[in-house]
Amino acid sequence: MGLGTVLRTKSFLLYPLYLFLFLLVIDKIFLLPTFHEEFLQAGNSVFYFQRKSLAKRMFADDKLNQTNLALVFGDSRSYPFSELGIPENKRKSWTLYNFSVPQSVPMYSYLNLNQVLEKGVKPKVVILSLSPEAFDDTKGFLLSPFLRMGCDSECRDLVWDYIPSKEKWEYVLDHIFAVRGVELNLSLFTSRLKQGKLKEYKSLYNKEFQLLNYTKGDYLMYGSMENPEEKLKKDTARISNLYMRSYKMGTSQLPFFEKFIKLTNEKGIKTIVVWPKVYGDYYQFYDKFNVRDVWWEKIKAVGKPYGTIFIDMNTESSCNLFNDASHQSVFCFIEQMDSIWRTHLQEF
Repeated sequence: MGLGTVLRTKSFLLYPLYLFLFLLVIDKIFLLPTFHEEFLQAGNSVFYFQRKSLAKRMFADDKLNQTNLALVFGDSRSYPFSELGIPENKRKSWTLYNFSVPQSVPMYSYLNLNQVLEKGVKPKVVILSLSPEAFDDTKGFLLSPFLRMGCDSECRDLVWDYIPSKEKWEYVLDHIFAVRGVELNLSLFTSRLKQGKLKEYKSLYNKEFQLLNYTKGDYLMYGSMENPEEKLKKDTARISNLYMRSYKMGTSQLPFFEKFIKLTNEKGIKTIVVWPKVYGDYYQFYDKFNVRDVWWEKIKAVGKPYGTIFIDMNTESSCNLFNDASHQSVFCFIEQMDSIWRTHLQEF
């Protein structure tokens, strides 16, 4: 019996092939520009898209010629850096733009800074907020948002040799199967479909984008005035399970941290590196894996020759208000920014 006869009499054998071809066609729908140019879901995609819009707004800001410019780069722990935190007697002489994004890595901060300088915009000061988790290459999911939403082909060529092999494979799969790269949130899609709010995938109608776009990138939603202790302890268990079951200083981010501070040093830009304060129970995991010696002292050793200022808010800030285990209340940033400006930026 020939193959053709077998397939005619047992056509069900072809069903998996038909299904695969059908899914492949459906998958290619996600290659359409609609899903890559402006398709705002929630969280990461909104922030990364808004930061591109924010850069265009900054480049057109006439105040840059009349005030000192401060730029902030970092992850979600640095969202509250805002002009409102600058001491009142100096506030009118400063403009501050905050380019922090969720789960940011130094690769993203360096590329952003370099693009700003290439446009002819030179800040007086840069605040780079760094979390030790971003330097652990075993936490590959931290690289994923950057590679999917913050890294074009030119960027990929620059960072590719530094990316761990596992993340390279994930990146390749994201481009073979388009739906992976989009990371479609089905529950959000269903919710918006039921409520007739599909237009919220566009920035014009997206409330989260509009809230972010109202300011210069700062995000002042972590406004706890007292510590929700039960929530903080539960959140410590949750995020320590994600980020701090182990800690190993990787090799992918340190070169880009050095590129960043070398660039600011060459351009004569004052650079302040901040280690954000975290809840005490969560900080115990930093102690457990000796993060201070393994990570903080190492990046300080890299940065000192470039004149970089280092501030560990875990030891230097007296504010102990937290929204969750790894994010301080915005009210702490009033104290911290006041200290930065009065201690390190008096000459401006």
